[in-house]
Amino acid sequence: MRNPERELPAEDQWDLLVEHNIYYYFHGLWVESDDPEEVSRLLRVDPETRLDCDLETLVEAYQGRPADTVWIGPHAPGWTHVLAFGLYLFHPAIRGLGKRRVFEIRYDHAQYDLEGLYLDYDGVQLGDVNPPYEEGGLMTLPDYRSHTNGLVLIEDLDLDRHLHLMLCTVGRITGRFLDREWFASTRGLYRIPDGAWPELW
Repeated sequence: MRNPERELPAEDQWDLLVEHNIYYYFHGLWVESDDPEEVSRLLRVDPETRLDCDLETLVEAYQGRPADTVWIGPHAPGWTHVLAFGLYLFHPAIRGLGKRRVFEIRYDHAQYDLEGLYLDYDGVQLGDVNPPYEEGGLMTLPDYRSHTNGLVLIEDLDLDRHLHLMLCTVGRITGRFLDREWFASTRGLYRIPDGAWPELW
């Protein structure tokens, strides 16, 4: 019998990020929506900038930060995935996604900085859904504890491993881990124009 709260991905999530050359910077959003077009509108993208492309083309096309950039497409039933560049954790665009769950992970390899698996809803950051440091340990949002069964963070700050475990957790919640089909998919790449969102500072 299938037990989604104990499932593990077919391949290590970190290894897939490395293989597909997006390990150096990963800002993923899992948005509770079946409509990538609606998500793009809520993010206030410029529809004229849309480029349907695969991840390899995205990596080649993204040079610096002339504008904030998002790669948007379906993830699993009920979920849209956004790979974001230029946005920070809990950016106003992310806060503007409305009354739906948004899970967010941001990892910067150059800074060796992992901002964990956060849950946002209707412009409010509710807390993190990171696996605990011991099986059954404390969590900020204990309603998600069952999704971390068997996933335990280690104390030595192995951030690559922590990112793998957080990706496992959100994969269990959404019903899909990152996989080769996900990395090979064609999705919409957009720019968010400067000034589309007020800065927090």
